[in-house]
Amino acid sequence: MSNQPDQPQPYVPPGYYAPPVPPYIPPAQQEQPNYAQPNYAQPNYAQPAQQEQYAQPQFQQPPQFNAPAYYQGGPGYPGNYGPKGLSVASMVIGLVSIFMLGIFIVPQIVGVILGHKGLKQESPQGRGFAITGLVTNYLALVGYGLIVGLWVVLMVAVGSSSSYSY
Repeated sequence: MSNQPDQPQPYVPPGYYAPPVPPYIPPAQQEQPNYAQPNYAQPNYAQPAQQEQYAQPQFQQPPQFNAPAYYQGGPGYPGNYGPKGLSVASMVIGLVSIFMLGIFIVPQIVGVILGHKGLKQESPQGRGFAITGLVTNYLALVGYGLIVGLWVVLMVAVGSSSSYSY
């Protein structure tokens, strides 16, 4: 007996399980001539004197990338990069009006209008600037109203207390 199979086996790729092949049954029991099996001897190959040594590949760490400071949106999205001019202008006018003690009324009115427009039209990053502008401008308007009210009361008091003798 040799290690050779009786029938050639079909090729089965790795990982694929073919259904089992039924055994071969000859059609009729006839007397067949006895052929001698050829001698398949393995040729004697010489081994190499020394096998080459392969060095292990050196792997390096991939470069580290820092995350962006803020989300910039993907392609096709408009870039909302922080507060815009209306909110910042409202806040600056409000802070200057508070510093000037609300002497002028026109800048506070302009600051209130800019603050409301900034809340409606601008990105969410400008919301804090717009709210700060609205609060400071309304406080400056209240201060302006108090100054004008005190001035009117003072004028009325001075006008009524004076006595003229004819």
